[in-house]
Amino acid sequence: MMKKIQLVMAVILTAGILSGCTNYVKEYDKNTLVVKKNGSLVEVSVEDFKDSSVKAEDLTAYVEEQIEAYNNEYGKKVIKNKTIETEDMSKVKLVLSYKDMESYNGFNLLECTLSDFSDVKESELKGTFISAEGKEVKVADMENIQKAKVLIFPAAADVVVKGDILYHNKEVSVKDGVAATSGEENAIIIYK
Repeated sequence: MMKKIQLVMAVILTAGILSGCTNYVKEYDKNTLVVKKNGSLVEVSVEDFKDSSVKAEDLTAYVEEQIEAYNNEYGKKVIKNKTIETEDMSKVKLVLSYKDMESYNGFNLLECTLSDFSDVKESELKGTFISAEGKEVKVADMENIQKAKVLIFPAAADVVVKGDILYHNKEVSVKDGVAATSGEENAIIIYK
């Protein structure tokens, strides 16, 4: 019997590792956007509703209604509610997954872009950038940018990209692989 339990636990653990399962609620405590390699996104929103008259069940129903309305309008399930944690109303966590940047932008009324570096116009990459080594670099002097991605993000949040951040502009500060964006101007993150 004990061997069967151990085998089942090993299979569950292996399946979790192979599926890339991440507990976003536990991992992130601030508003965070996770950009996956396939271009899909996960958004973790953290809000304080403690002093609000909003009830947990009303908030949950509202979120579900908004997602359903958006998905119905666009004819496919491009947004999914992964979880909403309302046990502590002073720190409500909502985790949504988006099929792509277009669905993220549409739902959040933002104008973010995620493109291949080769598809980005030089005029979109204004100013000086900071390399992973902390040195200031102009676009013309960037190295190792073949097959790199460019994320242009106009809001304040933590951003996690699945890859290595090569360069970023001054609207971004990077610590331990997390890019904190200021929200004052467009944050630009170039990664691979």
